[in-house]
Amino acid sequence: MTGQEPLVSGAIPGTAPLSATGPLLSLVIAVQGAQANLAETLAVLPPDPGGTVEVLICHASDDPVAAGLPARPDLRWIEGRAGALIPELWRDGILTARGEWVATLTLHCPPCGNWLACALKLIRTEASHRLAGFGGTILCDPKADRTTRAIQLLRYADAGADPGMSRRVVADISADNALYRRAAVLACADLLPDGFWEPNYHRRFEEAGLILEQVPDLVVAHRNRYGVRDFARQRRRHGRVFGRHRGEAATPGWRALMVAASPAAVVIFAAKQTRKILSRRDLRAGFPSAAPLFYLFMLNWCIGEAVGYVDAIRSRSGSRSGGQSGGQSGGQSGANR
Repeated sequence: MTGQEPLVSGAIPGTAPLSATGPLLSLVIAVQGAQANLAETLAVLPPDPGGTVEVLICHASDDPVAAGLPARPDLRWIEGRAGALIPELWRDGILTARGEWVATLTLHCPPCGNWLACALKLIRTEASHRLAGFGGTILCDPKADRTTRAIQLLRYADAGADPGMSRRVVADISADNALYRRAAVLACADLLPDGFWEPNYHRRFEEAGLILEQVPDLVVAHRNRYGVRDFARQRRRHGRVFGRHRGEAATPGWRALMVAASPAAVVIFAAKQTRKILSRRDLRAGFPSAAPLFYLFMLNWCIGEAVGYVDAIRSRSGSRSGGQSGGQSGGQSGANR
């Protein structure tokens, strides 16, 4: 596929069609334990009587949303499998969405007051079909607790720039605050079964000649609702998916080396991230108090990644003995996902 070829969704069973009569923008919002932010999020996303916007609240079946919210014609609840990860919830929402564009968000990062107006302006004025998506800013309250600051440093260090910085082309954006041309996502049909792990799609966009832009004025606020144990578990689960995907794409020798080198990877990863934080004044100010949790979360990711490599070895060994494929890999997910 090149940047000039049409992107269509018809090859994906169960996908909502791209239609000129549907909404322009579908907001795909993953819950995962942040129900306390739902009312605040919906308050800045008022119902759209013109049908330009639809809102899809995506949650796992064992993570129900709060009852008692008023009914809205633009609002739908999308229930995923029990224990679904956020990229899987996004995938469910993207496949259900009807908009030409989709916004990927989480309830842990509610949109700020002018977010919707900014998003609609961006996609209404975007004429280039080479542009696959926009990434926005994820701001953290300076008075946030140390758990939130640790997560901000680990996940959103590159997305936390101050509003007012220039719009620019980038290789990667955070899907926790992003707009994507839905056809560009649906064109990556082989990646969708594993979920919307955005670094995999970003690489595919680049291969197709498509680009991403960082837009600092598209702002969400990081209002974390994870406890320490919850987020540590989330890091292990995401790291395990990353390790499995990476291991399945490697040769048997490389898979064994990945497992053996996992302890060293913790040190290398920690040194790289620490160097980045200490090199930037805006990041290092709150680092001392958040550092213990920052390294704890990083360690949990690395443990999960190592387990994922072992999963890949077992999967490939089982497929050889059983004469079956070891399963489709979604590619290498980014370590900050």
